[in-house]
Amino acid sequence: MKQRIILALLIVFAGFASCSDDDEVVQIKAPIISGLEKAYTILEDAELELSPTIENGKNATYVWQVDGKEVAKTLDFVFVQSTSGDYKLVLKAGNEGGVAEHKITVTVVERGLAPVITDVEKEYNLESGTDLTITPTITTDNETTYSWYLDDVEVATTLAYTFNNAKVGKHEVTFKATNQGGTTEMVFSIVVTPKDTALAAITHKMLALEIPAYIPADNDGVEWKVLKAPSDYYRLSQTNNAKTLFVSGVEGEYSLEVTAGEISGKVKVIVAKAEQTPSAYFANAFDYLPAPGQFVNTMPKYDEGDSHDDMVAKVGKALVGENAGMITLGGWGGYVTMGFDHTIVNVAGKKDFRIEGNGFTNSSEPGIVMVSYDANENGKPDDEWYEIKGSANFTAENEEWYQLAKDNGNDVNTHRDYKMTYYKPEVETTVATTEYIRWENNKGGKGYKVKNSFHTKNSYYPLWVNEDKITFRGIRLAENGVDESGEGSYFVLKTFKYGYADNYSNRDNGSTFDIDWAVDNDGNKANLPGIHFVKVYTGVDQENGWIGENSTEVARGTDLHVKGEIIDTIK
Repeated sequence: MKQRIILALLIVFAGFASCSDDDEVVQIKAPIISGLEKAYTILEDAELELSPTIENGKNATYVWQVDGKEVAKTLDFVFVQSTSGDYKLVLKAGNEGGVAEHKITVTVVERGLAPVITDVEKEYNLESGTDLTITPTITTDNETTYSWYLDDVEVATTLAYTFNNAKVGKHEVTFKATNQGGTTEMVFSIVVTPKDTALAAITHKMLALEIPAYIPADNDGVEWKVLKAPSDYYRLSQTNNAKTLFVSGVEGEYSLEVTAGEISGKVKVIVAKAEQTPSAYFANAFDYLPAPGQFVNTMPKYDEGDSHDDMVAKVGKALVGENAGMITLGGWGGYVTMGFDHTIVNVAGKKDFRIEGNGFTNSSEPGIVMVSYDANENGKPDDEWYEIKGSANFTAENEEWYQLAKDNGNDVNTHRDYKMTYYKPEVETTVATTEYIRWENNKGGKGYKVKNSFHTKNSYYPLWVNEDKITFRGIRLAENGVDESGEGSYFVLKTFKYGYADNYSNRDNGSTFDIDWAVDNDGNKANLPGIHFVKVYTGVDQENGWIGENSTEVARGTDLHVKGEIIDTIK
């Protein structure tokens, strides 16, 4: 038993010894040849000294061959030929680790001929704004002159030429070398690609993307697109315009591409988080002018001596912030203008904002919604306005109640050029009357607004307005109020399909809006990146018996994205 153990230990020790011996063996690597070109051009009878560098060259042997014939066994070799033509040279370097070889083509040129040009590529590629110096190799035995042409214009007469044209695209370069034997010409291309640019932005603030300098100013085929984004909470709009707008609600790196014909470049937008967290709700009141209505001077309350600015301030107190109250816009045309403290991003495929009122089923008093973004960045709503295209901005024929309203005798036409003038009553009355505030429109209509028996004490005409008349212009929607009793005792105010304030209940998605619904006055899609301002005005001009006039009421306004509400849009 002891003998077996001793034998096993001897075998183990022998194994260790064997491994140790193998570790001490040095593996010989094959030579590596460098320091030689693959092609040379020389004149007849000119010496070409070839001095390679050999890595792992210990104990190496060398063989030079010319056209398959061995000519030398040294490391360095001098090649010379008196006859023009192409010669194939091979250097072989070998040791116990293996053999390496390097092949060379030597072109021998007859003396007295035109220069031979080598070491020029057929095409060079470089980034815009980068210099490129080209130095050809000239083989000649006579004095030689040089000419460089860029796009057919001579630009240099030296052997070396530095290209520093930043214009993106393909440039044709011609190089000419001339001696007593003649002129040799070589044509090649330099392709200039755009230099990637980086821009800084902050969340909820628009960034104007100027066309990069490498795109010609007269190019009208510019297109922008987003290649990569950290989220969908952004908008790139007016993508085929000279000045494209970008805005994001999420910080991060956005990779964009701009193209114009064959020119294409990358633009990186680095979006940082804004220092101030945006409010999800109305932040400012800018203007307020209601048309005559039964709740005017009470929502908000007018106090004797109040000016227009005072009333706007009261609107702000009522509507700004999360705990907003409600105001009235009175009859057709009455309006309010509110603003947010940031850009509401027009997120593709999603609703973007909500406007609340006091609408509910069979009590819809729709308000036309207008939107604007702060293009001149002065914080005021003095830029172009766009209408949110609701379901009846151009015709009400697709409304479910259209035929019912028509049969009821309603004016179901949509008037896009409506104008209404209200005249201040010469004597204010505190009793119900059917001839209260005189009015005229531009469609040949005229008459009086009614003071109903439920609201007799307050004036329906805005008392801070000193002028004896007020004129409003805009879109007048179809009359949606239907007397279902036939006796004036039960009026139903039908709901429009979409696109209006005070048209649905506040929690219904019908009170939300997609900025992509914005159009210009001709109905063309505005393609807005986002908005800062909202204007709402009463859209229906109609008296509804004891209910009184259609009057849009406005309450809280909300940025759905900042609030965190995700609501798919409707098509």
